Amino acid sequence: MTLQNTLQPEPRRWAMFFILLVGAFLPPLDFFIVNVALPSIQQEFASSSSVEQLVISSYAAVYAVTLITGGRLGDLYGRGKMFFLGLIGFAAASLLCGLAWSPWVLIVGRILQGATAAIMAPQALASIQVIFPEAEKPLALSLYGAVFGLASVIGQALGGVLISLDLYHLGWRLIFLVNLPVVLFVVLFGLPLLKETRARNARKLDPVGMVLATATLSALIIPIIEVVRRVGPGGH
Repeated sequence: MTLQNTLQPEPRRWAMFFILLVGAFLPPLDFFIVNVALPSIQQEFASSSSVEQLVISSYAAVYAVTLITGGRLGDLYGRGKMFFLGLIGFAAASLLCGLAWSPWVLIVGRILQGATAAIMAPQALASIQVIFPEAEKPLALSLYGAVFGLASVIGQALGGVLISLDLYHLGWRLIFLVNLPVVLFVVLFGLPLLKETRARNARKLDPVGMVLATATLSALIIPIIEVVRRVGPGGH
């Protein structure tokens, strides 16, 4: 590849950006969409408020402590590859949540959702940095940031609508199963479109450092989530 070619903007960058944006929208959406479903989940499973709050906090904690590792995997093995791997894993975890036959199966599904979201989400931001020229990065990053604000509003509104519709008598399960057609759309249109990128001279994973970083973040984040859970609605 010549130097001139490397300086040419990616012609499909805005189409790629749309695919990345849809994938990046799912992790925050699935954090907020569950809030309105908690009463229905508790009623169906006759679970305690502590188990109910774990449905939220398990996702948030796992997502937060594995986000750095997810970004490193993209640097090493390719951001497009890790994006789709995380996306497909997120769909599988969403299916498990939607089919959960007990609250603990639901919590396991939420943990898997958090881990796969942490693999998927950082690839979108890193890819944006690569595919856009400097002049267009502020706009792209502004739109990317706006997605997270919209997810908090749309997530709760969409959750309420889906539960009210009660399509096929699925109730709260629809808030997880709705991810499947979205993921299918992104995979079908994104696989032939998304350009593979990776970090130059990326260092190999340091397993010891990865474990220490995860443990440190866990020690910081999990108590914060627990405090919020206890003082929040239904907490003591």
